[in-house]
Amino acid sequence: MKPEDLIRRYFMGEASEEEVADLDALLAADAGLRRRFVFEAGNDTALREIALERISEPKVSDEKVVRPAFRSGGWMAAAAAVILLGGLTWTQFSSPKVIATLVSSEDASWESALPTAPGSDLVAGYLKLNSGIATIRFRSGAEVLLEAPADFVLETPMKGRLLRGAAVIDVPESAIGFVMETPDGYAVDHGTRFAVSVGEENEGTDFEVLDGEISVFHPKTESEVRLSGKQATTITSSGLEKRDGPIPEATLERDDHIIRVGTQGMSVSVIANNDEDYLHPDFLMAKKSVGKIDFDRRSVFSFSLDGIDIEKIESARIRLNLVPSGIGFAGHLPKVNRFSIYGLGGESPAFWDSGILWENVPLPESGKLLGSFEIPRSQQRAAVGINSDELLRFIQEHPGTTLTFLLVRETSETESRGLVHTFASDSHPEASGPTLELFTNKTQ
Repeated sequence: MKPEDLIRRYFMGEASEEEVADLDALLAADAGLRRRFVFEAGNDTALREIALERISEPKVSDEKVVRPAFRSGGWMAAAAAVILLGGLTWTQFSSPKVIATLVSSEDASWESALPTAPGSDLVAGYLKLNSGIATIRFRSGAEVLLEAPADFVLETPMKGRLLRGAAVIDVPESAIGFVMETPDGYAVDHGTRFAVSVGEENEGTDFEVLDGEISVFHPKTESEVRLSGKQATTITSSGLEKRDGPIPEATLERDDHIIRVGTQGMSVSVIANNDEDYLHPDFLMAKKSVGKIDFDRRSVFSFSLDGIDIEKIESARIRLNLVPSGIGFAGHLPKVNRFSIYGLGGESPAFWDSGILWENVPLPESGKLLGSFEIPRSQQRAAVGINSDELLRFIQEHPGTTLTFLLVRETSETESRGLVHTFASDSHPEASGPTLELFTNKTQ
């Protein structure tokens, strides 16, 4: 189904759970579509408010008040009639109503078409918080403390939707009835503070009352539970699991099927002019110059396979930690830079004993290309590396030996004094040095 059709069905209340999930995934991946969603959300909000303000008074039956059905085509028709009769201009629709304010942003990084500076007014729309913590105050008074990584949708002054991540919601009297929706269900607040956490990959949603009372609903099974005090519930695909105490603290999974091997100090950089003043023991450096190669840098590192049963290894990965160098201009590099790792053989190279000089380190073409990775020039912190069949075969061909690898940057700077890429060595004060990760068969 086309994205615009998914958006239309969502605002009409006709989208199935699968279609909502598809739309969430599309929004997370496409900034342009998120801007379209924000615009349509503004239209949706405007139409609802116009319908509320201008359509005729509700009719009273013997049993209940009949209100506009906002999740059906009826309200759209009524709103359309209001537009025609009231002469509503397009300008009114192009200015969606503010429903919240971004109160604070603590070390936050975002992907959002909505403004993300503290103090910004927010209309209905989608926010993706990649890191940090942010506080959003809805116009109703409800306050949401959002913890990264999180995907959050602002819907109305009385409703938010947490697609991923964790949040603490503080609801004053002015916002009693505030709704927090998740992919598994939703909670209606009765004046309280509560926490919500949406698990990854359909692992369920946890609601926990911190103070006061909430009602939690599971639409799929049409079940409901009321929580107060320190009670909590977990929503799964099968229903609600109420707890009389708080949600237990999560445990960290251990994987005994990964063998991690460090370089034990066998990691170093070389520079073409052999001037050690341009090197540092805390860094493994990579640079490819434009023109003269005097300041080109490469790095070598080794791992010992002594005592490791290679026959049990099913896959392998080399992990490096990119750290800032402060040397050169990132603007003098291509937007994306490619790095390669070469295998130099299964014996300890002579240069470890004869001296670590540029001319003593084998050239890339004398080694075996085991894999490549890319780093945008804007990025100076990341975990990178390779995981390839070539790496696994290289390890299997040299059991029990010391494997040595060469790291080079394949892309050159576009102008002189381009950025020098640096990766943590074993002596780096903050990040770990190169690591060889070997994955064994879990059935053995």
